[in-house]
Amino acid sequence: MKATTGTACHTFGELLQGQRNGTPFLVSLPVASYVNATFYPSASGELLTSPQKIKVRRILRRLMSDYKISFHGTLLLDKSLPEGKGFATSTADMVAACRAISKAYKLRLLPQHISSLLVQVEPTDGIMYEEVVAYQHHQGQVLSSLGQLPPLHIIGVDRGGKVDTVSFNKCQELYTPQEEKEYDRLLLNLQEAFRLGDSELIGYVATRSAELHQKRLPHPDFARLKALCEEMGGLGVVVAHSGTLAGILLDASSPACARQIAMLRQRMKEWHRSIYEFAVARHQKGITV
Repeated sequence: MKATTGTACHTFGELLQGQRNGTPFLVSLPVASYVNATFYPSASGELLTSPQKIKVRRILRRLMSDYKISFHGTLLLDKSLPEGKGFATSTADMVAACRAISKAYKLRLLPQHISSLLVQVEPTDGIMYEEVVAYQHHQGQVLSSLGQLPPLHIIGVDRGGKVDTVSFNKCQELYTPQEEKEYDRLLLNLQEAFRLGDSELIGYVATRSAELHQKRLPHPDFARLKALCEEMGGLGVVVAHSGTLAGILLDASSPACARQIAMLRQRMKEWHRSIYEFAVARHQKGITV
């Protein structure tokens, strides 16, 4: 058997996260940052992975149980962004690992199966699907497939620290009926924005979702990011709803984009925060829904 690879994209928080009909959901913002998993199979012996990647080991044990086979070899992950920030790092690691292993053993591993495995470990992002999806992250179910994003760019800051996704989701404040109605409307807006390729409407939805979420997980930079976004002509503010990131969404097709990035970076340096910048991935580089 030859070495095989699997890839998954990271995210920069969510365009939208809330609840409708009593069920939490989210729409992740995929970015052009990828984790690559490489599996080097062997004829016998243990399955070796990094000791720090506990969730990856857990997911691969579940995969072995489902297929009733043993995996032998070494799995390496060559790139990782920090966990607990909103990059979907642990989700990306697990998805990439599953893809690498499935290639080696010729498993017909569909995104729905990966999703069902991941939610047994923690609430997860829907990055196992190629198209951007509205995703019920506790159940691992696709609410709706939104399609591909228009050309976008994100530049933002990390307020520091980390958020434990499992603990945060267990302690969530209840949503009111009025909030559920607004999230329902925002999802409809986002579906329309994807259909039309309307970057401004995507930015509006992201900003409103971030604003609504301030009561649950306040980001200390939200107000000044919103003001800076308006000053610089950005599309909107994106936050990690269970993380530490917040940033400004830009139209990557605009001639002003490079200038906006340079000016925003200069202004953000004054805040003494870690700065992150990514091209937004138009799709999630996976298996089609």
